Amino acid sequence: MIHLARWSFTILFAWQMWRACHPNDGGAFGDVTNAGNFGLAIVVGMAAGVMWAPVIGDAVARPITAPLTDGVPSQAAGRLLRVIRRCELRGWRRMALGLCFLEGVRHPDLPAAFLIGLRNTRPGTWTEKSFAREVFRFNNVANCIRAREILVLRHDYDPGLHAQPEVNLALLAQRREERPPSPPVALPLNTARPILMRNPRIKIFEKAVRGNTANEAASEKAV
Repeated sequence: MIHLARWSFTILFAWQMWRACHPNDGGAFGDVTNAGNFGLAIVVGMAAGVMWAPVIGDAVARPITAPLTDGVPSQAAGRLLRVIRRCELRGWRRMALGLCFLEGVRHPDLPAAFLIGLRNTRPGTWTEKSFAREVFRFNNVANCIRAREILVLRHDYDPGLHAQPEVNLALLAQRREERPPSPPVALPLNTARPILMRNPRIKIFEKAVRGNTANEAASEKAV
């Protein structure tokens, strides 16, 4: 419904602007009509701007605010999910996989069933590929990196870019090769040592020197 209202106001604004930009030859009455069309175009344009403001704001601010506002959907601890976790803890992998498939069909927007299924499936099977592709749809960076590694290394399948930019940045960081360590910088040896000149005005052992002079004077008098 909001999409219909948004496009309706946009088309009405464009039509009113077209009418305001094409003057009539009706004299003074035509000028009043053009002014009225222009005023009506302003009112309709404001309504269209209000309709389009959330879309434009989301397109501009989403790359910045997505790490704060988006995330993994909340997972309600349903009865079937508790049974799946109980089967996983007891080691009943096949039953857990079957129940994960049913939970994924019932709630395809929650990642819990797909994560449990990916943990309990055998490596290299088509079920692992299916669960990994479903895990890659969600926003968790660590799970997306693990799912992509499974798809690329075990199944030769490249899932492509992710819908979230922060996940793509993490994937590109994983592909980046490490730079080799730089060799040590050789510095020239300084063979000529500078000679430090002593300042004669600096007296460090002034008290000791006075005591020594007093002892020397006493010894001279005794002699």
